[in-house]
Amino acid sequence: MADNPRNNINLIIPFPFDTSTAQVVGITTDYYIETVSYSLPFAPTSLPFSFYSTPLSPPQLSLASIVEKIVGPLSQGSLWLASAIDAEATPRVRFNYFSDPTDLSRCVRATRKIGDLLKSRSLDRFKYTDYNGGRDFMFLGTPVPTNHTDDSSMEAFCRNSVTSFWHYHGGCVVGKVVDGDFKVFGIDSLRVVDSSTFNASPGTNPQATIMMIGRYVGLKMLNERRRS
Repeated sequence: MADNPRNNINLIIPFPFDTSTAQVVGITTDYYIETVSYSLPFAPTSLPFSFYSTPLSPPQLSLASIVEKIVGPLSQGSLWLASAIDAEATPRVRFNYFSDPTDLSRCVRATRKIGDLLKSRSLDRFKYTDYNGGRDFMFLGTPVPTNHTDDSSMEAFCRNSVTSFWHYHGGCVVGKVVDGDFKVFGIDSLRVVDSSTFNASPGTNPQATIMMIGRYVGLKMLNERRRS
């Protein structure tokens, strides 16, 4: 099985910003880039005393995330049972992110593109001004390396900031675990219809694709029952 690794940078915005989901996606042959914005409560460590007689709501941080997801991936993980007798035991999963060098190279190219975006004039208004009049971004979490030409720094960013995009797939691939009708080999009256049957994940959220396949298989099952 596999999971598309996600890497992103988070910018703290110097003014109130509306929450938005990913509506536009930049698509290349190697990676996808999308953006989301949201607010988080800024809650510093509680003090033993307060100058205010009544509790105050924490201020909100406006954040914008530039997110990258590589095509594929080519790196393969594994899924195995934690127990041969306890069906409720959580399986053991390992995705082995970037074990294939091509995946790591794609992440580096995507990160460089994000670096190019940060240099654009369109994003200048998201910068903060320091005491000396200089302007720069304020990051929450790991920033993009300053030297975009340094492969080792870019690779380290990819490895250190990787997380899941929750688009895992491949545990019950068609032709290996299920047949073309999504029936599990060797078991009667059992089908698997979800992203585990995919060889690869769609570029963006696969939810619509999964729902479409579920409807298709459901209608096919109903038609088969009517004919029998």
